[in-house]
Amino acid sequence: MSLDMTPEAAVAQLAASLFAYEIDASLLASLQQPETAFILQKIEPRVASLLDKEWTPQDFEDAAVEYCRLFILDPVAPARAAAYDEKNSLEVAGRIQFMLDSGFLELPKRFKSLAPDHVALLLLVYSTLLGDDSIQFKSENLAWLPDFSARLENECKHPLYLLAAKILRVV
Repeated sequence: MSLDMTPEAAVAQLAASLFAYEIDASLLASLQQPETAFILQKIEPRVASLLDKEWTPQDFEDAAVEYCRLFILDPVAPARAAAYDEKNSLEVAGRIQFMLDSGFLELPKRFKSLAPDHVALLLLVYSTLLGDDSIQFKSENLAWLPDFSARLENECKHPLYLLAAKILRVV
């Protein structure tokens, strides 16, 4: 995280990472940083036991299974605008694709395979914007987040994805 990054941008980047891919050792290490873990436990107390220990292969497998259930295989909480805002999802995807095609946006490797209306990609873009640009981007591209967050909170069984749903409330 850049020192000049706003708290909102940092939260958006954290959420983007949680939605972009399954939890791996590097993401877990970021979440387990003492200052970060302290804040995350305040948001969702049930993550405390996951952030205070060394994960076993079974812990990673459990998180991966939940990620796939929520977002991949017949997803119960699709992470794309098209699932919530069908009318505007093509516009959202088009704006992001234009940013990618024009070179305005450079994506980390893990984000390159995501659909242009995927929540992780949109949150990543949002986290790079400031002031009026971020406000406009949020209103044009992220209006569906409350619906996604509510569905995710109702459907998730893993504390880290419950945390992710709650984090979206402050984005």
